[in-house]
Amino acid sequence: MFGRMMVSALALMSGVAYAQETTPPPATGEATATPATPNPESTADRTIYPASFFAQYNPQTASDMVAQVPGFTLSNGDGRRGFSGAVGNLLIDGVRPTSKSQGVGGILSRIPANQVVRIEVLRGAAVAGDASGQSTLVNVVRTPNAGSGTWSTGAEYTSRQVVAPRGDVSYSGRSGQVEWGIGGSVFSQYRDLPGFRHIYVEPSDTFTTTVETPSPRDVREIALNGNLAFPLLGGRLSSTAQLDWVRFHQVSTYLFRDANTFALEDTFVSHFKDGDRQPSFEVGLNYDRDFGPWSLALVGLVHRNYYHSNEVDTDDVVSPASHDDITQALDRDTGESIFRASLSSQVTPQHRLEFGGEGAYNSLDQSLVFAVNGGVVPISNSNVLVEENRAEFFAVDTWRPNDRWTLESRIAWETSTLNFSGDTNDKVPLDFWKPSIQLSRNIGTNNQAHVRVYRDIGQLNFDDFVSAASISDQLIAGGNPELVPQTQWIAELGADWHFGDAALSLTLQRHWISDTADVVPLSFTHPACVPGVTDPRCGTTDHFDGPGNIGDATATSLDVNYSQPLNFLLPGAHVNIIGYWWDTDVVDPTTGQHRILSGRPETQLEVDFRQDISAWKVAWGINFFKQGETQQYRFNEIDTSEEGPWVDFFIETTALPNNMKLRLWAANFMNGEVHRDRRFFDQDLGSGSLGRNGINTSRDLRQRYFSEAPWLIIELSGTF
Repeated sequence: MFGRMMVSALALMSGVAYAQETTPPPATGEATATPATPNPESTADRTIYPASFFAQYNPQTASDMVAQVPGFTLSNGDGRRGFSGAVGNLLIDGVRPTSKSQGVGGILSRIPANQVVRIEVLRGAAVAGDASGQSTLVNVVRTPNAGSGTWSTGAEYTSRQVVAPRGDVSYSGRSGQVEWGIGGSVFSQYRDLPGFRHIYVEPSDTFTTTVETPSPRDVREIALNGNLAFPLLGGRLSSTAQLDWVRFHQVSTYLFRDANTFALEDTFVSHFKDGDRQPSFEVGLNYDRDFGPWSLALVGLVHRNYYHSNEVDTDDVVSPASHDDITQALDRDTGESIFRASLSSQVTPQHRLEFGGEGAYNSLDQSLVFAVNGGVVPISNSNVLVEENRAEFFAVDTWRPNDRWTLESRIAWETSTLNFSGDTNDKVPLDFWKPSIQLSRNIGTNNQAHVRVYRDIGQLNFDDFVSAASISDQLIAGGNPELVPQTQWIAELGADWHFGDAALSLTLQRHWISDTADVVPLSFTHPACVPGVTDPRCGTTDHFDGPGNIGDATATSLDVNYSQPLNFLLPGAHVNIIGYWWDTDVVDPTTGQHRILSGRPETQLEVDFRQDISAWKVAWGINFFKQGETQQYRFNEIDTSEEGPWVDFFIETTALPNNMKLRLWAANFMNGEVHRDRRFFDQDLGSGSLGRNGINTSRDLRQRYFSEAPWLIIELSGTF
């Protein structure tokens, strides 16, 4: 069944939704009854939290401390190409970490808390000219001389009765301008995500087939990292490096049964494995030096990721009896090399000027072999080399006429050339202007509001240029070399308010989007058969879909971050609430009707509650996460997915020798589920049009759940 559907391209790709546990942020035990307050030297541009502010949480790492900063959300960046997409909103001693793969959370977890002097939240003039363009940063200020490490060890135990170990260790030291560090981590996870599928014939809503979908899956990861910094030629050179091995293995068995008689109709077995090739690696360099009133910053970053997957599937239909063997071997090597240079100076007491440029080379080289019963089936744009040469030049002026007002003006120009070779041979030149202007006003001593208008250029994900089959989902994830970056003008209003020990951050945006990135219909016509060859595919056209541009759209979004102590209810308790809301609108290119954007959840809510009981050296808490449903508007279906809510409960104690911390949490405490509703449409016999202009012919309703809920994780950690 599956094999024949793939050959006809009506059956195309896999994707049983995979819900991963969101590990609760590290948090610890002992507390004072009354939280400390921010440093009185704080201003609206710079809120200073001394190390004593975090003593109530008895932190072991800088990650523990940043997680408790009121009204602040740590970000890894938006994953875009170039340095600005990798930097996130973290500074270490005022310097940006030069790494994409390590992540800001991982970097913080390797800094012992006893090395942290204070944590600063920066806004307005204090972040003017920052490469990320973000309105708020956090700066972790450390002791000038130190030598200490962190360690943790633990395990997860789930329904397969297999212990999945995890752990990490790191050591870092500094002596003046010389700094060094080394670390490593291991992670494993063995979980079952079983469930069922109900298939209906529409529009009569007749329940015809039920599908059992057991799905055990294994994950293993090993990472090694290090850093070194020292004075060089009148400046300072800092470097980072990481090696990373990841393996994933999944065996899924789909048992199709008649909904009325429960008789077996079809057995589909999928073996999927990836990550058995060489490790990914990254090297980053940062050189800073002052030349009189000017400061020079040079950044270099090289990242290489090697991905290999192998899928072997069998499909056995009971009546009429048939057997199909389906295989897919995928190799995908990606790389990014970045060089960035900038000069900045406080040219007058009121003006700070920065200008510079960035060059980058990005590439993706994919090879794919898809076969049914030993015969290779071509998939368009599946064997392609994509290369991009990109340059960007920018200038930033920050004007601060007085202590209350700050005006930042930025202009940037980006130019690039995309080169395609293989299944597609093409050259695409691109260039964009990216202006931005932001006006900030300090209100009182710790509050600030800002308004910003800027043009944003969307990320080009090179994976969108190449195709692959998703076998168990019966679709082709099409690649589209004609995809161009989405652009948008954004008007933003933001505010950061502090009242007592509480903090509130709001960001309201209005988006005017051009060349909206969404999902578009694609097609591939098989070549005509040569004389003497008969093949039912010859000369036929397969219809599928992939990433593409669908015209203009609008959106309104609101981000909220609220932190509130709850001492009036429970001593030592507090709650953090983080959420967003999006309202999007675009005209569907298939139906001509207004709809929301594909892949954009309208809502997301995260609530973290914690109470520290200092007399017992115990802390406990609950973490709640829920994201609204997402929809994909493919050419012949509407695919709706929703997960959760995910709720975790934890308890921990530091009443151990050497201030070690023992933490136990019950993950997925509320037995969250994964739901998926796929509605398929057929040709409209009246107009002859394809896809969603036709009638709803069938429905595939899926539900998945972890076979054990909650599952238990135990972790012991400390410092040395």
